[in-house]
Amino acid sequence: MKSIRKVILRSSMLGLLAVLWLCTGRVAWAASYAEVIDGTYENCSLVQSGDRIAASFTVRFQAASGNIGNSLYFMSRGLAVFFFDEKGNRKRSDGTVIVTMNGMNPTNSLTEFNSNHTYYRSNVGVAHWSNAGRFTATISAEFAASELNKWPAVGFHVSNESNLDRFYVQKGALYMAPKLGGCRLIKAGEATPPSPVTTEITVSAPDWDLGELARGKETTRTFVTDEQRLCFAYDPKFIEFDKYLISASNRNGVAESKFLLASAENGNETIPYTLSLAGGGAPVALPSINGLPLTLSKSGRTCLTPTFKAWADATLKSTDFSDVLTFTIVTQP
Repeated sequence: MKSIRKVILRSSMLGLLAVLWLCTGRVAWAASYAEVIDGTYENCSLVQSGDRIAASFTVRFQAASGNIGNSLYFMSRGLAVFFFDEKGNRKRSDGTVIVTMNGMNPTNSLTEFNSNHTYYRSNVGVAHWSNAGRFTATISAEFAASELNKWPAVGFHVSNESNLDRFYVQKGALYMAPKLGGCRLIKAGEATPPSPVTTEITVSAPDWDLGELARGKETTRTFVTDEQRLCFAYDPKFIEFDKYLISASNRNGVAESKFLLASAENGNETIPYTLSLAGGGAPVALPSINGLPLTLSKSGRTCLTPTFKAWADATLKSTDFSDVLTFTIVTQP
């Protein structure tokens, strides 16, 4: 049998962005949750003018009744505002944040003991803030652009405040970053913030030549040199704050959970094969119906060592077989 000249690899990189983060403990947040709003955060905007940034978003408040637990009465709508240090730890503002709800300022801004946020609320009778009914609110916050120097993102968590507790939006907090755009919902219970940027990844993909395949039995080929490995390069600054999935598709299709090499002379003649990639966390066994976890190194470069296993039928004619693999990396939701 002639050698299988090439298993050609082409790569495509899809959107690298994710949004997962929220509070780390009840000490920093009185972490009770309720259906404070309908749907989620909407119409998110970050606009910089000189050394100031104006953030705004819209929420549709549900009636406070039924969304304050066992409290006796509702007191105010509330808003927690937080920023991040260079390690992604939440922190309070270094300066002044000017907050409004439908144009109305709150009467109180609280910097509480052992807190990593500033909390805004109002006394009874202040328009919008003390509205216990259903209504739509545009919430705005203006702050110094320098707040985003160490970590270019800001977080907001809307709440109901009662006589007993605060009840934050159960779906999570809003995470806004100039380089991401839009409204990012960050789920409650996550220990670290998501990356505030879309990390661009470039790929170095070789052509793999499996050589001569033995008929009637399994052939295994592993490629270990840098020139033969599948390598990714990227800016590592925020890489640890996203979780990635890798998947692969191919030109010739899949049969019985194996990729197919196809004959150059007769496309109906095929050789099944699998691919395992090592070096990015747990080995990635392909094909797979779903994407598999991939760990990208903090060094800015990750190389995966491929191992192919192929099964050539004893009756196949000697000719060239090939396939085209397309790898896709996405952030894990």
